[in-house]
Amino acid sequence: MRLLTLTELSFSYQKRLLFHKINIDLSPGEAVGILGCNGAGKTTLFDIISGLRYPTGGVICNNARHPTYLTQILTPPPQLRMGEVYKLITLLNMPTLLSIDQAIVRLDGWSPALGRRFSEIAQKKASKCSYGEVRSFISLTLLLTGSDLIMLDEPTAGVDPEFRHYIWLGIKSACREGASVMISSHYTQEIVDNCTRFYMLAHQQLQAFDNADQLLARYQANSLDEAFIKALAV
Repeated sequence: MRLLTLTELSFSYQKRLLFHKINIDLSPGEAVGILGCNGAGKTTLFDIISGLRYPTGGVICNNARHPTYLTQILTPPPQLRMGEVYKLITLLNMPTLLSIDQAIVRLDGWSPALGRRFSEIAQKKASKCSYGEVRSFISLTLLLTGSDLIMLDEPTAGVDPEFRHYIWLGIKSACREGASVMISSHYTQEIVDNCTRFYMLAHQQLQAFDNADQLLARYQANSLDEAFIKALAV
């Protein structure tokens, strides 16, 4: 059974057509990427799925019981330690509470390095954390909530290679445990390398791809960056 299906979905914002009759489906255990440039409508699409906005047309069939959404803007209270931020997030989002010690044990099962890094960040005040530490910590926290549908809006934007690695490690581990994850990005290589399959959102339309070869062939490109640029120009 599909966890999420969008059929002929359209959205206009202040008379500007953002996307028109797009179709998406997501099954349990999949990591599905949404590629697109800034302003293409990726965040709006996630807002619609989350019920924060309403489409101007189309049908949404969302069978998720505990959806979770990571927005682009993250502003944890600066005086809180990140471990306290974890408690706040889990109280609001987790159907069955998981203590931070239990979370670290679970992360150790995914990767001992991941558990250690998470534990280190949990001790720091939010005001003392780097952007990458905050973004990776909150991303991993949401991946631990037991949500069946997790939407991550550009989780690796502005994040260094270390924290990108940890975020993708967490995404893959959550999917193996049955979660479905949607990830928006404009980094083509990481979406192609890490997602089960992906979509390209450009010119109000959505194109589906199973792998990099299909993307390269569709736009007659010699590299993923060239394919991305050609998708925007078509």
